[in-house]
Amino acid sequence: MAARRLPRNEGTGASEVLSTSGLRTPAVRVSGRGGGPPADPATMTPRQQERRERLIEAGLALLDTRDYDGIQVKDVAEQAGVALGTLYNYFSSKEHLFAEVLISWASILKSSVSRRPLKEGTTSERLTEVFHRGIRGFQRQPQMARLVSALDMSQDVFASEILQRLQRTTSEAYLPVLRHLPESNARGIIRVVNSVLSTNLRDWSVGRKTIVDCYDNVAEAVRLLLDSNEASVSSGG
Repeated sequence: MAARRLPRNEGTGASEVLSTSGLRTPAVRVSGRGGGPPADPATMTPRQQERRERLIEAGLALLDTRDYDGIQVKDVAEQAGVALGTLYNYFSSKEHLFAEVLISWASILKSSVSRRPLKEGTTSERLTEVFHRGIRGFQRQPQMARLVSALDMSQDVFASEILQRLQRTTSEAYLPVLRHLPESNARGIIRVVNSVLSTNLRDWSVGRKTIVDCYDNVAEAVRLLLDSNEASVSSGG
């Protein structure tokens, strides 16, 4: 299949291939501006870890007043008091940086469940509540939903890896509600509801759905999946 190479992404050292089908695929593994991959947080000194965390906090602070598309990498560096070149020692690209920002923001969901235990109720009601807490977070900060949509299109390998980690992290907040089910069933239910949530948030972020639609469609998905699973278990299927 014929393909043509697109220009390099600014500051990422990455290029993409646009196939004749119109789909973008990564041409190379993204690396830092210096040519190598960004530093591994596990190998950083305390001072380096503090600087990296400061950059993440700066990105999160900027999202309070702007959308992702309106923020430049140099804005984050200036907000954090870090040289632009130094930023690329820690993050391969803007997408990589803001994927970490999203992880930091999303960690609030798990701590919310720990601080405010779910109400008593059916499994369906409890799982719906914890998913609805996540939706409320996006409702308060809709720019985060737009950030998720932007990162979903990223070809930065590091950003993609972080988004996969994010999905695993958020799943851990939901699993305790389904602890009475076989783990494979529980993870399957969460995976499907997450897909429904992602689609609805993406549509809401561009005005194709209302936030009420997001709440209602997630609740319906939970109900249908749990009813189907419980019926299967009770019938021995």
